[in-house]
Amino acid sequence: MMNSPRMSSPSSSAAPPPAANAAHRTSPLRLYPKHSKPRHYRLAAAVAASTRRAGRRSQSWTPPGRRGGAGSIWVNPSAPPRPGATSRTLRRLVELDDLDAALRLLLGGPSTSTPAASDSVPEPPAVITCNILIKKLCARRRLADAERVLETLKASGAADAVSHNTLVAGYCRDGRLSDAERVLDVARASGAANVVTYTALIDGYCRSSRLADALHLIASMPVAPDTYTYNTVLKGLCGAKQWEEAKELMEEMVGNNCHPNEVTFATQIRAFCQNGLLDRAVELLEQMPQYGCTPDVIIYSTLVNGFSEHGRVDKALELFNTMLCKPNTVCYNAALKGLCIAGRWEEVGELIAEMVRKDCPPNDATFSTLINTLCQNRLLNSMLCKPDTISFNAVLKGLCRAERWCDAAELIAKMFKEDCPLIEMTFNIIIDSLCQNGLVNNAIEVFELMPNYRCTPDIVTYSSLINGFSEQGLDEVAFDLFRSMPCKADIFSYNAVLKGLCTAARWDDAGELIADMVSKDCAPNEVTFNILINSLCQKGLIDRAIEVYEQMPKYGITPDIFTYNALINGFSEQGRLDDALRLLNTMCCQPDAISYNSVLKGLCRAEQWKDAEKLVSEMLRKNCTPNEVTFKYANQLFVSNRTG
Repeated sequence: MMNSPRMSSPSSSAAPPPAANAAHRTSPLRLYPKHSKPRHYRLAAAVAASTRRAGRRSQSWTPPGRRGGAGSIWVNPSAPPRPGATSRTLRRLVELDDLDAALRLLLGGPSTSTPAASDSVPEPPAVITCNILIKKLCARRRLADAERVLETLKASGAADAVSHNTLVAGYCRDGRLSDAERVLDVARASGAANVVTYTALIDGYCRSSRLADALHLIASMPVAPDTYTYNTVLKGLCGAKQWEEAKELMEEMVGNNCHPNEVTFATQIRAFCQNGLLDRAVELLEQMPQYGCTPDVIIYSTLVNGFSEHGRVDKALELFNTMLCKPNTVCYNAALKGLCIAGRWEEVGELIAEMVRKDCPPNDATFSTLINTLCQNRLLNSMLCKPDTISFNAVLKGLCRAERWCDAAELIAKMFKEDCPLIEMTFNIIIDSLCQNGLVNNAIEVFELMPNYRCTPDIVTYSSLINGFSEQGLDEVAFDLFRSMPCKADIFSYNAVLKGLCTAARWDDAGELIADMVSKDCAPNEVTFNILINSLCQKGLIDRAIEVYEQMPKYGITPDIFTYNALINGFSEQGRLDDALRLLNTMCCQPDAISYNSVLKGLCRAEQWKDAEKLVSEMLRKNCTPNEVTFKYANQLFVSNRTG
């Protein structure tokens, strides 16, 4: 990694002086003002002092039995639902994703969590709750159980069209079209089939490339197809590049007084652009007003991107500049791609500056496009004829993310030369990038120079530093900085300091922090819970992690893949393989390679080779691509089979 040149004073527009000697070249991106001023932010000294205090302070953790109060590891915002009716218990079990217990309660069988089991009068199943249960079971490919729930609803006379539609869609997603047809036939005979039911099967046909069956069904439906039904078939025809059939179907759609909508046009325009039929895509765009449709930003982005990728940048810019709606970052990026490919650097700089002025900030895709193109050409000097601070910052962010520190320092020198002042955004880009790369000491140096350039640290600055300290194990420093920062904390700064507290097993402080979040109307989010759950699992406190996991629905938060992977790995590390497998099979999202690998690790440690072999087979059957970790465990299986 190369070091940066020294920078001139912010009040000087002269070229930067020669590089400092080697003894002072300690930072990859350090700024040296010409006239040094007293530092008002003595963060470096605070780091040293806090680290010494942390060394003297004995770490403590909350005993597993302790619950409630500000010192607990979560805050219960409301009392648990009052036990009573079976329907209420069923709803609660479904909300908590305890589908096995919900099935036992609904279908009968042993259960230990049914406070309503003593009710003397049995209740009819709640159709809405049962429909949600069917949907969740279908998502987990437990289709036999989903059909059992439907049969229970039908037996009580409570099944409705949604019940049947959900199961038909579930069978179609699993490729079991004959079962979907069977359920549809039953729904039709009972009068429970509606246009959604037929559309679900049509979608299944299209996904399986059975377009002839889809066209036959839409022509023979006993209920009138709606716009969504036609759009489903149009998507299938366009995917198969059957352009003329798609055109005829749209004409039939209009003839049946079923007016096209924006999705109708977007589906075809996207397909035309993906296949280079750009002029046909524009023809469709021009037809939209005839049907009362207005192109949205997605349609324009698709067209602009299509013309940019095919080198027709002037047409892309013409469409971009005549849009009937406000462009978003995706649309800007599409236009930017065309300008970069054409090497029109001055316009690139102007477009990036316009993005920021119009409150449409560049994102990762912007920087990726920019840096990749620049690196393929002459990097920096060929770009930006009349740059401004915003344009420079956009390029600076891309360089920092690519860890091109020398080029970033060169760009800052160019900013001084072009008389472009450093602003808070400039410092935030540098500080955040340094912290993300573990260079927190360098980030401190940059932070303490901000007042010299008349820049004031904001919540973005502090959050970056707090996160950097937490990642480096400096939890005391992160906590001290969090408590002393002059701006209002947000969810990012709370989560950043929480990470450090949890890593250090400071559960009391973590509990107080979450209580503070709630009291200040800054509700925990998915990241908050994942930090807690992952940290508890890493410390071996898997039961405490489960308690935190069970609080998520009370905050309206759904567990994601990171939540499940942390818990599955926690169970596996403790040899609780039944719990790990149960959670793997009841996830409300699709497991990934990490999910399977965590269980495989435990099975191989326990030498449960047959179970491990079954799990690998399941992984492949569900199209979950193995990675190198999977192959490591597969190799253990191979060796065990040969020696066994």
